[in-house]
Amino acid sequence: MIAQWVLPILATQAVVLLANLWHWRRRRVLLEEGEALPLSVSVLIPVRNERARLPQLVESLRRLQPAPLEVILCDDGSDDGSREWLRERLPLHGEGVHLSWFPAPPKPEGWVGKNWACTQLARKAQGDWLLFLDADLWLHERSVLSLAHAICRHASGSPAWLVTAIPTLQAQSLPVGLLKAMVPFSVFTLLPLRLAETHPHPAFAFANGQVIAFPRAFYQRVQPHERVRGAVLEDVQLARVVKSESGEVRVLDGRALFVANMYPTFADAVDGFSKNGVAICGSVGGAVAVWLALLTVYLLPIAEALWRGWSAWHIAHYALSSLLFALSGWMAGLPLWYGVLFPFSVLIGEGVLWRSIRWYRRGEVRWKGRAYRVS
Repeated sequence: MIAQWVLPILATQAVVLLANLWHWRRRRVLLEEGEALPLSVSVLIPVRNERARLPQLVESLRRLQPAPLEVILCDDGSDDGSREWLRERLPLHGEGVHLSWFPAPPKPEGWVGKNWACTQLARKAQGDWLLFLDADLWLHERSVLSLAHAICRHASGSPAWLVTAIPTLQAQSLPVGLLKAMVPFSVFTLLPLRLAETHPHPAFAFANGQVIAFPRAFYQRVQPHERVRGAVLEDVQLARVVKSESGEVRVLDGRALFVANMYPTFADAVDGFSKNGVAICGSVGGAVAVWLALLTVYLLPIAEALWRGWSAWHIAHYALSSLLFALSGWMAGLPLWYGVLFPFSVLIGEGVLWRSIRWYRRGEVRWKGRAYRVS
């Protein structure tokens, strides 16, 4: 009986998840009050083809209280009207204003666009901490203040040279939400956060590219985005760079500070996760192994129960799997009730992962109008 044999795997994941829930309580960032930032912070945002999101993003940036040292956007060759929108509404950087933008120079061969834009942003930044944010975020007006206080608590006086935060994940539709649920499930049930923060082995490296902060002195010395210039999934690689320099990472609960609405449509979500699927698994072979593991551990017991009838083992399997998906999703702001729909999350995830495997086998992924060679 398959359900009986995979239950120890689920139990192990439950232990990891419980440890992470305990750790997560100490990493929760609450909204702070105050009139001054405890750190000098540069907010840096790469932009490519974000025309639909720019009005909300810029409005939330204008409302930040207190205002950070500077907010700079870099347009990375957008062809959807983003550059024209920025040109009409924001001054160019260098004119002595708090909120500004500039166009990135042409991207050199071998660079992924986001890494190139982040490198250009860092060259212009003056803050003691460089806070890189994705353009699909909504920011609470006290988000930068609260994150700065959290950096002081969790990173000051330690070799924590990368601080990252998990925002609230927002989904415009149930299929998009179920696919997004695979991300916190994969992280929080398989990766002990304490090891992700402190263990030097690259297998434990983790960061969330939507919210990443570096001390500027460390960034200037190491140039992390340049070192991962060709990485399609740059955030985990950035964490590996930090650990290779004997540094540590801090993973914070930023649900109160940021809301992420990446991939507003199901087609966008499928493309985005297809771009990242194999990279998350490390290789095509690793992705195939993960595909088979998901099939064996989560789907075959359900198929067995539907074919042969539900036993106590099958009920235990479904209940524990639902709990794992529910709690891990909740840690990223998704509804708890998504947990009972975990077979659909896995089915969608399997389809997307197989698509990613096909993309990587052909040696090319496409994203936002660009083609990137992968191996």
